[in-house]
Amino acid sequence: MSFSLLSYNTFNNRGFEKIKNIIDQYHPDIICVQEVVTEEKNLTKLKKENYLLADFSNSFINFGKIYGVATFYNSKKFKFIDSFPLKLGNNIPEILFTLIQILIGFKKSKTILKTDFIDQKSKKKITICNVHLYVIASNNLRINHLNQALRSLNLDNQSRLIIAGDFNYFPYQRKKLERLMKRFQLKEATKKINQTIKFNYNESTSIMFGSFQKLALFIFKKIRLFTRVTNQLKIDYIFYRNLGLKKTERIEVSYSDHYPIISTFES
Repeated sequence: MSFSLLSYNTFNNRGFEKIKNIIDQYHPDIICVQEVVTEEKNLTKLKKENYLLADFSNSFINFGKIYGVATFYNSKKFKFIDSFPLKLGNNIPEILFTLIQILIGFKKSKTILKTDFIDQKSKKKITICNVHLYVIASNNLRINHLNQALRSLNLDNQSRLIIAGDFNYFPYQRKKLERLMKRFQLKEATKKINQTIKFNYNESTSIMFGSFQKLALFIFKKIRLFTRVTNQLKIDYIFYRNLGLKKTERIEVSYSDHYPIISTFES
């Protein structure tokens, strides 16, 4: 049986408000969204599109609204088993980055939501990890969080797993990420995609940024660092194991500062 998984950072719920357009065209079987408003009224919108909410996990508060990650599924193809956020621990470098985030206005915490499903046709179990890692952090810290998450899953040789979302993994130490995923027999579905985020700083998006962020973006734009850095910036990923990959594509819509990415697998 083939099935598809959509991963999408919706930029403070903006992309989620228009996700129906993506669903109508691509019909994903599993949807992993990040930066979605987690109040019931918002999360139940996809019921009209025949998707059930598996679970959600809160990440941060912005302008009085709570945001987090949420995983939805097509109940005709999958049966929901259980779900819970993974505990990733704290250490001194993380405390330091957390303080920096608070000072400059990025009040976002790390989140990895694990959800288990049963394939309705093959009756095999598949685990989905919906990821949203720190914006302000080192890649080493992100690697540590991913490593803790993967170790906590206690995978056996037959375990089928997809880990997808906004890793916020910036374009350095790429080999470290590759080595980590290889250690857990994970392959990258998004290998041929070079860019998953676009920065469009204008009046409509500026209200979402703090004063420090606005100043930094203004400086980057003036010195042309903005364009050079972001033109090839891939921070969203899909990794998989014990599944066949049929295709992956970036969906060309501008509802968020991230592009949605969708992978189709053979189970």
